[in-house]
Amino acid sequence: MEFKRTHAALLLLLISLGIIIVSRRMKLQIRKQMYTIGILQTASHPALDAARDGFVAAVQEEMGNNIDFIVRNGQGSISTIHAMAQQLHAKQEVDAIFAIATPAAQAIMSVEKDNPIIIAAVSVTPELAANFSASNVCGVSDMINVRAEVEAMKGLLPETVKTVGIIFCSAEVNSVATAQIMVTELERVEYVPVLCSVASEIDMEPAVASAVRKVDALLAPTDNVVANSIALIADIAAKANKPLIVSDNLLVKQGALMARGVDYYESGKQAGNIALQIIVDKVHPQNIGIVKTDNKEIYVNKQKLEQLGLTITNDIKKDVVLV
Repeated sequence: MEFKRTHAALLLLLISLGIIIVSRRMKLQIRKQMYTIGILQTASHPALDAARDGFVAAVQEEMGNNIDFIVRNGQGSISTIHAMAQQLHAKQEVDAIFAIATPAAQAIMSVEKDNPIIIAAVSVTPELAANFSASNVCGVSDMINVRAEVEAMKGLLPETVKTVGIIFCSAEVNSVATAQIMVTELERVEYVPVLCSVASEIDMEPAVASAVRKVDALLAPTDNVVANSIALIADIAAKANKPLIVSDNLLVKQGALMARGVDYYESGKQAGNIALQIIVDKVHPQNIGIVKTDNKEIYVNKQKLEQLGLTITNDIKKDVVLV
């Protein structure tokens, strides 16, 4: 009888130990399924905010509560962005980093050599591809189809438009590269391009005011300084009765006439799906590389169209979205 009691007690103890071991293993498994993504955003404006929101939505849809985000926003300050990059690099719990726009991408790439870096809102031209060729870097380029944008612009603007001012920030390498491509494409269709570069937002007002006196229309690549100054640029262009063409679809709602650019929310979602491939499916960033997005829709501001007395030609009508 005593032996049976001892045996039963021993069995109970073993069962209890087994439950503890299984419980620990389950907790460890849950812990392994928890991931942390650092998000480094260059500044706050609609395009970059949309890219962030699209990224978070795509990752959360798949992972639910098993994902945590550490979000840092440099608010346009290069020194702050680099300090935040150092902070994210130092956090051992971070499994991957999402960098939004070129300054954030450059800052985190300068310090993070091991963890995966996913980029978005960065215009990766063929000339700049080598800058993003590190084995731990991948993501989505917002490099627009410049030829298609210029063709759409030509289909919308009257024949009286001969000279086109290209507004961009000289401190953004992607903007400089895209502006050079714009020069080539504008010349190809017999426009006369005029480069109008600024070093910062402070320079924007006098530069644009000067440009509208020399050109028939304004054109801008995807550019953070341009996006932050869009209300000012649109106001100056409107007062001068000059069409303003941009490369960020969201800026059409803020006063630009036209854009054949990138949907940044969808671009962010695409980057989010890339992050899932890396942290869940264990795909190496080098096997993904930098992928492109191409939006075929032409966004046109209906009010600006009427104010400028323009009409949409049949050549582009099927692709036009009035906003």
